[in-house]
Amino acid sequence: MKRILLICLAALFLLPSVAMAHSRISESTPAKDATVTASPTEISMTFNTNIENLSKFKLINETGEQVATEDITINEATMSSSIAEPLKNGAYTVKWTIIGADGHAVDGEYAFTVNAPETPTPEATSTATESPSPAANEATAPDENASASPTVSEDPAPSATAEDDTASKNSQSNTDIWIIAGVVVVAAVFFLIRRRRK
Repeated sequence: MKRILLICLAALFLLPSVAMAHSRISESTPAKDATVTASPTEISMTFNTNIENLSKFKLINETGEQVATEDITINEATMSSSIAEPLKNGAYTVKWTIIGADGHAVDGEYAFTVNAPETPTPEATSTATESPSPAANEATAPDENASASPTVSEDPAPSATAEDDTASKNSQSNTDIWIIAGVVVVAAVFFLIRRRRK
């Protein structure tokens, strides 16, 4: 009975030391559950004990796709890797598997969020600064053809018909004068003849 009791007491003392022997993250970049305002350039995790070179991790985006990273570097208790391309805004999960100092494989995960201010794309900037449309330029540009064309006189020369009408009127006026003169002469002659008869 005493032997069983001693075994149980020894197990109680050994369990905490075994639990403490397993490696766990003591520091990470980005930090666990952090929201960063710029895309991180690398993922770095430091554990409470040295880890083996077989340790690795994956970076997963919110759609479940793995994000490309560079070769993983192990330096004693730190595991790190550069990120191949800037991360888009969204939630990310780091899933890691390490071989701890006690030789046991330990895995875990933590998450962080990228929420960087959005900047205008080059296409949008180019569209905003491009020149007015050709239609607008045509509407505001002076008409070269109009300026180069000769000025047309507003008062055209009298036509041949107008000259004929003027000549006809002059001829009619002269005829009327001769008729009146003839009537006056005839009347005068008639008056003189009657006067002589008396």
